[in-house]
Amino acid sequence: MRKLIGREDFWSVAAPVTAGFVASHPYFAANPLALAASVAAGVGSYRYFKEEAKRRLNRVKEDVNEGFILESDDTWPEHTMGLGGLRLGYTKDHNKPLDIENDKLMRHLAIIGQSGVGKTVLGLNLLWQQTARGGGWLFIDAKLDKDTRDQLAYMARVFGREDEFYVMNVDEPENSNTYNPILNGDPDSIASRLMNLLPVAEGNPGADYYRQQANYALTVLIAALQAAKRRYTFMDLAIMLQSAAAIGKVESLVPLDDPAFMVLQVFLDSFKKQDKNGIKVDVDKLKTVLGGMAGRIAQFAQGKFGQVFNTVTPEIDLTDIVRNNKMCYVMLPTMEKDTASLNLGKMVLSDLRTTVAQMQKLTKSERPNPPFICFADEMGSYCTGMTGIARMFEQARSAGVMMIPAFQTFGNLAATSPEFEEMIIGNTWTKCFFKLGAVDSATKAADLIGQRTKYQYSVSSSQSESASAQSLRVTPDSSQSESGGVGESWRQVEDYRVPPDKLTRMGIGECVVTSGARTFHISTQAIEFPKVPEFRKNKYPAKLPAGFTTLDLEGQYEQFLIGLAPTPSAPAAVPEPL
Repeated sequence: MRKLIGREDFWSVAAPVTAGFVASHPYFAANPLALAASVAAGVGSYRYFKEEAKRRLNRVKEDVNEGFILESDDTWPEHTMGLGGLRLGYTKDHNKPLDIENDKLMRHLAIIGQSGVGKTVLGLNLLWQQTARGGGWLFIDAKLDKDTRDQLAYMARVFGREDEFYVMNVDEPENSNTYNPILNGDPDSIASRLMNLLPVAEGNPGADYYRQQANYALTVLIAALQAAKRRYTFMDLAIMLQSAAAIGKVESLVPLDDPAFMVLQVFLDSFKKQDKNGIKVDVDKLKTVLGGMAGRIAQFAQGKFGQVFNTVTPEIDLTDIVRNNKMCYVMLPTMEKDTASLNLGKMVLSDLRTTVAQMQKLTKSERPNPPFICFADEMGSYCTGMTGIARMFEQARSAGVMMIPAFQTFGNLAATSPEFEEMIIGNTWTKCFFKLGAVDSATKAADLIGQRTKYQYSVSSSQSESASAQSLRVTPDSSQSESGGVGESWRQVEDYRVPPDKLTRMGIGECVVTSGARTFHISTQAIEFPKVPEFRKNKYPAKLPAGFTTLDLEGQYEQFLIGLAPTPSAPAAVPEPL
């Protein structure tokens, strides 16, 4: 950046100063004409200085391939930062702060750009501001980044909120808080959450049949468990979906006068068969229909995943985190455990959707204030097939929740469906476009930013010569002529406000922001953290809700497995349940 005052600014500064010194000379006190001349010189010098300073301070440079600076629209008042809004950065042309108020942020913010250009840096900056103003947030990170985890823990400690910070990390279960996303909500919402574990079955009638059967089974069984006031784990559900004896035990726990008992009876009737020993549940049919879902549920009950998720007293409760403005960092091991991480990301987002529905039932004064932030970094890596999540972008505003999805290309969203991409992009009021690596994404971004009217100047010139003479003549008659002309014109044309090639050549840390009808070219600010200590989890007390007990099928698994169950001395008919 050039200095504000330098050698080339001599005349624009010296002229008004000299005029002032000259006007103060005693000679001009008695000479009105000379005084008027000096005043005129001073006014002229001032105007020159003003225009020259304006020209030199105008940093807009659009006609260069690298290091360009685009013109920004007028920003909003700065007082929106703090409880009233968040700061995205500073405009590159006039270095003015760009603050977005909460009302616009609750219409959601999309961050698009290739890897390593500053998407996460901007997200961390927003989370810093959110933490400072006492707000809550959920950060879903598609990578295992211990540095980010340690910085977030430091951030919470700086503002005296370390007791409100949770971490979910299946790669280090001993340093992670526990979480069970299948305990909160009604049976339909929990079943829908689990159905995200199954692949989409569009155009496959056979697969769709098994999906519908699994959804029906989960809804019925979860309703029975809630009626019996039993807390359950992922392993409990996996055993129930494969063991008639386990379902029979749950059946005995449900009160006879509860509607869930009758629904469970109807469900079991579709799996019963009669043979010479009487009527009993067809275990083979049960495993054939529900075994696929049981296997996917069991992923969350084994190994490192099981140490975090297979619990009946979880420390992390998303409803509590959102309502009470707490903070949660979710680390997804997408490189090492692709399928399991994809399922975990889906599970967390589905749980958040249930939480949003619960927040909508509250009065406005009971909803999160300031608005809660869900920052879903690299969202395209774990939202595949989750068309229902797009509904959250339509309704989260009414729950006091702002969504901030970050992804690399529009194709990440279109991979789920074109409608999904349209719903996400169409429901984000503010969009931050960092450097885009794909031409298609850059063109689509330029279309979203919009066009502007420009006047194009053109000059045309023409020149002609001609000569003629008669082939047979008695007099030396002939003719020659020359003509020429110059024309100029102005015409009105529509052109991209920000051309696609500009979006593919931006530097790291700069982006084009559109918020409503305004467009800005800004530099984002990176937080310089000191050397921070390694994170160590906080242990939060958790207990069973009043009136509930544990199901604990896992602790009695031997009696539910055919190979380990004791063989009776004589076969006996199984009486049909009441």
